Amino acid sequence: MENIEKLIVDLKDSLEREIAGLRQDVQQLATQMNTRFDTQAARMDRHAGLWQAGTRWSSRMDAWAEKVDAALDSKDREIADLRERVQRIERGAA
Repeated sequence: MENIEKLIVDLKDSLEREIAGLRQDVQQLATQMNTRFDTQAARMDRHAGLWQAGTRWSSRMDAWAEKVDAALDSKDREIADLRERVQRIERGAA
């Protein structure tokens, strides 16, 4: 009986050591995963910031281009009107 009792106690101690080792391994893996997730989150935050900045820049460039196009159209109309007036004046003087 003593041998069986000793065997059971030894088995229990061995299992406790194995479980403690597994628990430690799981905690290390969890720490590594958290570190990787934190790194990934930081990278994604940077990408989001760049994406947002690019979107704002693109929007500003669109607005600027529209303003320039409107100004050029206005100048083209003015030039066409002035040419027409000059032609009328030249026809009248000739």
